[in-house]
Amino acid sequence: MAIDLGQLKNLFFSGLGGSGMSALAQLLNGRGVHITGSDRKYDRGESSSLFAKLAAQGIELVPQDGSGVMESLDAVVVSSAVEPDTPDYRRAVELGIPLVKRPELLAALVNSAALGICFSGTSGKSTATGLCAYVLTELGARPNFISGAAVVNYLGGPTTGNALGSESGIYCVEACESDGSIVNYRPAVGVILNLEREHHEISELVSMFERFASATQGQLILNADCPNIPRLDLTKAGAKTEKVSFSLVNKTADLRAENLRLAPLSADFTVGGVEFRSPLPGKYNVYNVLAALAACEAVDIEREDFARVLPAFRGVARRFQVVGESRGVTVIDDFAHNPAKIAAVLSAFEAWKTLRRRIVVFQPHGYGPTRFYLDQLVETFARELDEKDLLILPEIYYAGGTAARDISSRVVAGRVSARGKKALYFERRSEALPVILEEASAGDVVLVLGARDDSLSDFCRQILSALKEQG
Repeated sequence: MAIDLGQLKNLFFSGLGGSGMSALAQLLNGRGVHITGSDRKYDRGESSSLFAKLAAQGIELVPQDGSGVMESLDAVVVSSAVEPDTPDYRRAVELGIPLVKRPELLAALVNSAALGICFSGTSGKSTATGLCAYVLTELGARPNFISGAAVVNYLGGPTTGNALGSESGIYCVEACESDGSIVNYRPAVGVILNLEREHHEISELVSMFERFASATQGQLILNADCPNIPRLDLTKAGAKTEKVSFSLVNKTADLRAENLRLAPLSADFTVGGVEFRSPLPGKYNVYNVLAALAACEAVDIEREDFARVLPAFRGVARRFQVVGESRGVTVIDDFAHNPAKIAAVLSAFEAWKTLRRRIVVFQPHGYGPTRFYLDQLVETFARELDEKDLLILPEIYYAGGTAARDISSRVVAGRVSARGKKALYFERRSEALPVILEEASAGDVVLVLGARDDSLSDFCRQILSALKEQG
């Protein structure tokens, strides 16, 4: 549907607690749009700090029972997780109120902007988008920013950290492929970080990313080291669209990281003779930095200025986020939830020369994704874990809805164990805590992985607190 942004003054967000929904709601709220919303987590008393932060900005929260959907609304905004049989959705249909999907509304904002910068790819979008927005902000460009994860530097500010609003015409946002909405964007600067099997098969993703590339108006930024990006037919890109590549190994790339030196929680390298100190670990994050650098250079940021402000970037929430250390055990919280992301995070420990072993807690983030990735998950853990490591698998996270609950984490644990790696299944996550405490020793890392479930961060803090009590 065509979206007239000027007519949207009173909106209801169903599924407000989602990272993308909350970011968009906060940006619009800051522009004077009246925002109300509901969420299942709010009804269950979960994510209280998130909803408190939203309420403090004047966003009104109501139960997800349809009572907040009124005739005075201009539209009801729905996330991809809101199903047609929910009370809010049904009530909007009954009253004839337009239903607008969040990604369509975001794309309308970006496409109407003077300068839209969109980061796409199946991994790294939140970090690259957040870094780009941070650098532009620090250097005075004041972009509008919407992301699926909070920039840690912004957590103490007025928003939840995953959104910034300004009067500038610059938008720096994630363009997501999970729901196919990537095809709706027409950015001035389009970035493709990588292309791996996620949510969709590669053939479907290729079609989506080709449409994104062809719709990019000014500069198309590509990862020259991704093996699947050459599968894209870029001949349909605009004749005036400039293609810029970044790489760690390809000598013909426009931006190449050289002299790479990895440390446990940082990376040093040079690009075109300019020295960079990145506060982010692993090779996978060097790619994210290069992508953000290319996007910033596309809007006339000097390379030296980018390098100057980069070290103060504190990353994004739940991306290799060190929660703390006790008794020589480090607890790390990370969002990795698919095979490619898990492999990238585990590979970052190559720089940890004093590491004894890893205790990896992985909570699959849904029944559908677990079925989709099952073989790859097993292969990834069997390949990437050492024999001394321990994999702990709580039961699959269930967010509600009509998903068929016909698979279990027990299957993953059994198949990984059959491949010779130590894996334990627990029906309830709380049952894993005593095992973690018994197994963890000085030099170990407890790495908690998983998406969608905000309480995973609480579990990290619980682990750390219990370790301190033992000490």
